[in-house]
Amino acid sequence: MSTIEHATATGVSFALTEEQKALRQLAREFAEKEIRPKEREYDEKMQHPADVIAKAHEVGLMNLYVPEEHGGLGLSSFDGMLVGEELNWGCSGIGTSVSANGLGSAPLLLFGSDEQKAVWLQPLVESPILCSFGLSEPGAGSDVAALKTTAVREGDEYVLNGSKTFITNAGYAAWTVVFAKTDPRGGSKGMSAFIVPMDAPGVSIESHLEKMGQRATDTSAFALQDVRLPAATGSARRGTASRSRWRRSTSPGPARRSARSASRRRPTSTRSPTRRSASPSTCQSPCTRA
Repeated sequence: MSTIEHATATGVSFALTEEQKALRQLAREFAEKEIRPKEREYDEKMQHPADVIAKAHEVGLMNLYVPEEHGGLGLSSFDGMLVGEELNWGCSGIGTSVSANGLGSAPLLLFGSDEQKAVWLQPLVESPILCSFGLSEPGAGSDVAALKTTAVREGDEYVLNGSKTFITNAGYAAWTVVFAKTDPRGGSKGMSAFIVPMDAPGVSIESHLEKMGQRATDTSAFALQDVRLPAATGSARRGTASRSRWRRSTSPGPARRSARSASRRRPTSTRSPTRRSASPSTCQSPCTRA
C-alpha cells in the first residue's frame, strides 16, 4: 500500500515513505551532479545526452515501471513522478530523454504477452537502450483517429506504410510502438499498435526536429515504407487502441542498483543479456501480436 493510501488516526497521510525520500534524493543528487553542468551546452547544441542516459541507467533511474519479474523495479507512477521532477529540475530536455522509456514501453507493459515482455522489456533493464511511442503524425496529433499510417495483412505478415513526427527519442531508439490503421474505415476502432525495430528494412529517420525548448532531447520524424512484420498466432483485437485506460499500479517497489542502496538493497541480477528476437514482436490488445 502506498503512503497516499495509508489511513492514519487523523486521516490520510500524504508524507513520503523513507524509501521514496531516498529515491527522490538520489534523483536530486544525480541531476545536480550529472545534468545541471551540461544542460546549457546540450540545449544550445541540440545534443543527444547519451552519456547522461548511460549514467542514469547505471544508477537505476530509468525504466522505473518494468516489473521485477523482468528485472525492473516495478515502481509506481507516483515514484516515477518524484524521480521525473528532480531530473527535469536539472534540465527538462535531458530529463525527458531519460524518462521517455516509460511512455515508449507503456503499451507493452499494459497489453503485451509474457513472451513479448521478456523479449523487449528485459533488454531495457540490462542496457541503456531507448524505445519510443510512435503515435503523432503530420496530420494527427490530438486527433488520434485521423492518423494515416496503415498496417495491411498480407499472408503471414503485416505491411506498414506511413510517417510519424514529433516522436521523442525516435532517432536513437532501438524500437518504437507504432500505431497504425488495420481498418481504415473503422475510425478510432480500426487502430492497432506494432512493435517496430528501428533498424527494420523500410524504416528511415527523416529529420531531427529543431525546437524552441527541450532541445537536449531528440524529437524526430520517421517514415515507414513497406515495413514487413511477421504475424504470429492470435490476431489483433481491433478497436481498443484509442479506448485503453492508461493506468499504472500505485504499489511502491524497491529501486535498482544505486536506487536500491538508497533504501533496501536487493541482489543485482546476474542474468546474461537477453538477445532480441529476430522476428519483430507486436503487442496484443490493443496491439497486434506479430
